[in-house]
Amino acid sequence: MEILWLNLPYLLKGALVTLALSASCIALSNLLGLVLGVLLFMGPRWVRGLITVYIFVFRGIPELVLMFLAYFGLSYIGVNVSSVVAVSGALILYAAAYVTDYFRGALRTVDAGQIAAGRSIGLRWWQLLWHIRLPQAFSLAIPALINTAIITVKGTSYVSVVGVWELTFASVEVVQRTFAAFQIFSGVMLIYFAICYPLGVLSRILEKKFKFSLS
Repeated sequence: MEILWLNLPYLLKGALVTLALSASCIALSNLLGLVLGVLLFMGPRWVRGLITVYIFVFRGIPELVLMFLAYFGLSYIGVNVSSVVAVSGALILYAAAYVTDYFRGALRTVDAGQIAAGRSIGLRWWQLLWHIRLPQAFSLAIPALINTAIITVKGTSYVSVVGVWELTFASVEVVQRTFAAFQIFSGVMLIYFAICYPLGVLSRILEKKFKFSLS
């Protein structure tokens, strides 16, 4: 355990990078998923078709493969971006494919009677969307969004394979230097658990809260 304690500050620096990377990917994937979810729910048929194809493709490919495609594919076609941007983009698109479906499903569950009531008082489509559909859809989708956030946090560990320095990459460096693989990876496991467990607790709390408020 002494080796773990000696290297813990270095691992925690990697954890901060993991948190920053996770937060940016979660925020952008939720924003993209919200926009695409609304378009999938009420957009033109051809737009809905394109989004449906996107969902099926990105949900059917492992995160790691998407990261490799982004990292090597962009450079192959002459697009020079940093490895962080490439793999973050892949992670965002992967998570957004799930978020899109969450919002589409949540929008469908909004009571038709409320929409009819809104139309009866002269609300336009964008007012119905902003004031009635989206608040309820967001409430219903929160548990699923948090679950995807947890998956995204764990998915950031894959970025180490293309040389992005974060918690997993830092742990591999320490193991190569100390040969204390079990101690180091046990510590890394606990750090990831410390990040993800509060999100799981929050998901259960919010799920109970919104079930009560919507009942």
